[in-house]
Formats: sequence, C-alpha cells, structure tokens
Amino acid sequence: MSDRSRPSVDRFDHLFIAATDYEKSLAFYRDVLSWGVLTTWGDEKTGRGAVLSGGGIKVVIAEKHRVEGDGKPHPNLHLDIHSVDLRYKLMPKGDHVVVAPEPTHWGTKWFVVRDPDGNLIAFEEHPRGG
Repeated sequence: MSDRSRPSVDRFDHLFIAATDYEKSLAFYRDVLSWGVLTTWGDEKTGRGAVLSGGGIKVVIAEKHRVEGDGKPHPNLHLDIHSVDLRYKLMPKGDHVVVAPEPTHWGTKWFVVRDPDGNLIAFEEHPRGG
C-alpha cells in the first residue's frame, strides 16, 4: 500500500476484558489503579459492565458469561477510525476478515479482523458530533 493510499492513522479506543469475577475486576481498576468509572450498565441478571479510564487509556470490563457462546465476535482491541468504509476498502481481502462493515447495537459502525494468533481487532467508527 503506498503512503498516498493509506487511511488516516488508526487510534486506540479501548481494550475489552471479559471478567471472570466482575466485582474483583471493577475493584482492581477502580480502587487499585485509581481509574475513574465513566459508565456502568446491567445487573446480575442481564450481565454487568463498566467503562473505566486512567486518562490515556479506556478499559471496558463485562461479565464473561454474558459474552461467551453467543456466536458473536468479541474483539479485545478496539480502534477508533474516521471511516470504516474507507479503511475496509483499503484492507486486503482474505479470511482474516471476521465481520464486514456493519452497525453495532451500541451505535457505532465496525468491521472485525482476526490476526494470525486468533486475536480479534475491531475497527470502529463512532458517531461524530456536529
């Protein structure tokens, strides 16, 4: 890919952690690392989650049982990009593409790729306020 056809730089958005013990994980990031809780959701029945920030990094934690076995990809690394369609167009086609561009239920648009070790990476476009 030439420099001229490169998309804008992929930016880190957040790391997703499927917590085996939600309360312990929340306490670790909040109390041990002193990271602020930006938002939480759910309950013990529906599954709980939280977004925490230590300043330059965001971590999303969610109860593990709520994300495994539902047949959907659950990337650990989420990148914030300006245009999913442009970035996808410039990505070489192949079996590394797990999900073609599509809207998510949380209001973003993404596509997902798998690296050679099986790690899932989401290229995600957030709505831009005007």
